Amino acid sequence: MQKLVIILSILFLGWLFPAKAQKNYETEMQNAVKTFNDSTAADRYEKSIPVFGEISKAYPDQWLPLYYSILVRSLNAFSYKTDKAIKTSDELEKDYEKLMELNPDKSEALTLRGLFRTIKLAKDPQSYGMVLPSAIIADYNEAIKLNPENPRPLYLLGQFNMESAPFYGTDPLQYCPMIKSAKQLYTAETQKGIEPGWGEEIVDNILNTTCKD
Repeated sequence: MQKLVIILSILFLGWLFPAKAQKNYETEMQNAVKTFNDSTAADRYEKSIPVFGEISKAYPDQWLPLYYSILVRSLNAFSYKTDKAIKTSDELEKDYEKLMELNPDKSEALTLRGLFRTIKLAKDPQSYGMVLPSAIIADYNEAIKLNPENPRPLYLLGQFNMESAPFYGTDPLQYCPMIKSAKQLYTAETQKGIEPGWGEEIVDNILNTTCKD
């Protein structure tokens, strides 16, 4: 009888602690994602970096904390000076490999890689202008192919093409339909809790400026 009680106690604790850990994970992530979504300036993004980093360490089997950590560091790196920005992009490539081992949403992951690869191109176009654009475009196109309802790769591809247009002597406005289509996808998208849902405010800004009718 005593052995039975011990076995039942072990089984109960085994059920209780994973459930508690999962609840803690979701709460921590909800708070961190809210902070990120409420942030607009680079210095406020900076505050999210250690938070997602710590959650990622605490829950190494979850892909979303590492995903958001890479995302926030990518966004922040665009405000860095060239050397620091390029170094950050190299570090993010290594973290991306770790992310892929966690079986993430591949459409979101490829979108992320296209974004942080753009850091190098933006900071040093002379060095990377001939080698990175095709890789970045390929990441976004593959992300769109994997999930045509994901607005993030579509908007980033449209934005990338707009910003690249002057270098090719083309009209940036020809990519406005992509931005408008991305907006439609954002409108239809229902973000589920802590899943990625960022980017719509940038789309709105483009529509109200560059693509304003």
